[in-house]
Amino acid sequence: MDLEYGIPQDKGATHLQFGLQKGFFRDEGINLSFRIVFGGPEIAACYDSGELKIGEMGTPPATTALAKGARFKIVASGVRRRALQYLVARPNVERWDDLRGGAIGVLSKGSCSYWFARLVLDSNGLDPDRDVRIVGLGSRHPEVVDLLGSGELQGAVISEPAVSIGEYSGSLKLLKALNDPEYSPMMQWSVVVANETVLRQEANLVSAVLRACKRSYHYAAANEDEFIDFGVRQYDVDRATFAKSIGRERDNLHYDCQIDEAGLAIAIDLQRRLGAFQNDLGVSDVTDLRFVPQ
Repeated sequence: MDLEYGIPQDKGATHLQFGLQKGFFRDEGINLSFRIVFGGPEIAACYDSGELKIGEMGTPPATTALAKGARFKIVASGVRRRALQYLVARPNVERWDDLRGGAIGVLSKGSCSYWFARLVLDSNGLDPDRDVRIVGLGSRHPEVVDLLGSGELQGAVISEPAVSIGEYSGSLKLLKALNDPEYSPMMQWSVVVANETVLRQEANLVSAVLRACKRSYHYAAANEDEFIDFGVRQYDVDRATFAKSIGRERDNLHYDCQIDEAGLAIAIDLQRRLGAFQNDLGVSDVTDLRFVPQ
């Protein structure tokens, strides 16, 4: 069966792209391809409409969309169960105040990086609405390292391997990891979601996708040298750079697709406190966990 799997940015789902190459999705009868929809609210709209049946996103835009009635459910965790994003800046930034008046790049307004940027800036004495200009990059997101290098952006919130790629090129330095307990204590971050019609009518497909996801995660973890070789080819980077990106995240990855329900409750509460929505929302309201591989 042909299936498009949604991802919200160009360097996402590396473990699954590796698993696709190894044939794990083909073994489940799935001819998988990846479709990039840049931005959290933007990809949420595709899951809501059924334009995308299944794929990944972060909990900030997912729970925000679900609170507003979106027609999809969270069905599993992605490999990045913790909030593995990073606020980076141009190399000449020495203090938080050096960001004042500058442009801070995020995936899109309402994406994970948008909410995390607001949180970390506010926590370090900068008003995200007055002291900086938060810029939704959208389709320009693949250029984020170059935009920092050129000075068009003063900072950005991005994920690996872009952080290590930017460090290697000298375009950026890491200011703060967003998995710091100060910002997102043990919250569930990356999730797999599926359209509600698919959950009713194609339950076997959801189960098959998640089995292949789990197999991909475990194979990459158990065969790290081979995974690094794949990443070097995938992103056209040197081996040390991609190995560094893996090492930075290794201890915070999760390979079994299981949602941390307590962490998801924390994520929901964080979005409510940030003003994304006001209505009551519980873990059971946003999840359908029947398909998580045992």
